[in-house]
Amino acid sequence: MLAYVYRTVPWRKVRVKSPHDVFNHRVRWAASRLTLYEAVSRLCNAFGLQSLPPDAVRLCQELRPYERELLNRLRAEHIPLCMMAVLRAKEMRKADEERAASPLFADKETEDDGE
Repeated sequence: MLAYVYRTVPWRKVRVKSPHDVFNHRVRWAASRLTLYEAVSRLCNAFGLQSLPPDAVRLCQELRPYERELLNRLRAEHIPLCMMAVLRAKEMRKADEERAASPLFADKETEDDGE
């Protein structure tokens, strides 16, 4: 879930020396909410995000039964959890770039444009 939020943040517009420190701090701050939905909303608002990808919303729904445990762990272990999310976000971005560069993806785009 955190990886989706991290990927959605327009980091080029966020002028800070250490984006990871800012992300860590805001995750810990958002984890103080009572529900997972509140925490995610607060985290998104902290970065000026108006929406999240559909996969993130589905994941949030799946995690909802575990929200107390998740929020407690985020408050206590925010640094390693955030850094794992950053690494996962980078993996996701790389996979997206590879998929976009794939000849199969390019052929699909060409077919769609011709119709």
